[in-house]
Amino acid sequence: MGRAPPAGLGRDRGQTMSAAAGTPTDRLMVARIVGFAAVVPLALLAAPVLARQLTLDRGLSPAQVGVYFLFELGGISLASFPAAWALRRFAAGRVALIAGNVASLGAPSYGALLALRLLSALAGGVLMVLSMKGAGASADRDRLFGYWVCGQLVVGALALALLPSLFARLGLGAFFAVLALAMTALLPLAPGFATAETREDQPAARASGAGNGILFPAVAMAGVMGFYVGLGGCWAYAALIAGQAGLDAQAVANRLAMASLVGIAGAGCAAGLGGRVVRGRALLVGYGLLVFAVLFLLGQPSMARFTLAAGLFKFGWTFALPFILSAVAHRDRTGSMMAATNLVIGTGNALGPLAAGWIMQTAGAGTMLLFCAGLIAVSLGLVLLVEGGRLSPSVLGMPITDRSFSSLLNCVSPLKKDWH
Repeated sequence: MGRAPPAGLGRDRGQTMSAAAGTPTDRLMVARIVGFAAVVPLALLAAPVLARQLTLDRGLSPAQVGVYFLFELGGISLASFPAAWALRRFAAGRVALIAGNVASLGAPSYGALLALRLLSALAGGVLMVLSMKGAGASADRDRLFGYWVCGQLVVGALALALLPSLFARLGLGAFFAVLALAMTALLPLAPGFATAETREDQPAARASGAGNGILFPAVAMAGVMGFYVGLGGCWAYAALIAGQAGLDAQAVANRLAMASLVGIAGAGCAAGLGGRVVRGRALLVGYGLLVFAVLFLLGQPSMARFTLAAGLFKFGWTFALPFILSAVAHRDRTGSMMAATNLVIGTGNALGPLAAGWIMQTAGAGTMLLFCAGLIAVSLGLVLLVEGGRLSPSVLGMPITDRSFSSLLNCVSPLKKDWH
């Protein structure tokens, strides 16, 4: 008897998400996945203008801005641990999503601001994990991950276009007010994740063969980590690099918003090509554009060079990402790797600005850009190893099962019924 397909892959590959989304329930699930995936990481999507406003309003150094993003984005990844279970167990998660953002409006000190951002990020991260798992379990995950990224880009483009003017009128508090309003609008969709999780837990969906082993997950997670640290570090300080080159701040914000629109085209291409292109070739194209764009920012970029680099950066980022996530999900035989991906993405998002800010402050923007480009290149090699399936399931001839790895990840992501 042949081995059962991986979780979420039991349907025919040709059945697309658009065809599957014919019922109101399916359309709501797509809206749930895309909506929360777009709003929860808004700090990353708006990082260039947010980093600048943190410097202006709070007088933070680049290193302190990096610490801010460590709390803001790292809290999303911490939602994979039992601490998030405690928040959800006592029904505080939904309150924290709103209250944390509202309270941030009047944070009296830098330390208080960090604590409030961590609280809000922990609660939002729970929903981000559920969004990741829902997309990874789809029979047409290439396409759904494309929609997933498109949603982020639309929200990111709007944020980059609108936040500078809102900051000019309301200051840093405009960011927290926008987040509170967006979360309030989306929260009615959250309980539907519980139903999807229940369906995913059926025995047939878990009859997935021997499992992942430990080598594939380790390499896959290292590849995702390198990708997010490299691009997050460069993206967070793009506006500061432009400022150091003497470029106008509002013009730079407009170019970054335009780049996000170009990024929508990248994700749209990925969604359209999903299932019809060799994934390895798509990864080479996306990663190649990313590395070129980062290196193109070296020196003192003119506005034309900055605009081109930003556009290529966003296109490469959003074109490669759906294929990266799909490559990981394709090798995920137990569902545990997608649960871990949220932890890795959040950690990478947090470490990227932190590491890049420290390097930029101590060694300059040029060294920081070389660091980011190198990490992105290393990530490409690791993801191609996973995609090609060239890793041995044993080390030094000793077989390694996935039992301990899966048990650990199932322990740190008990995300099942608490958002009812």
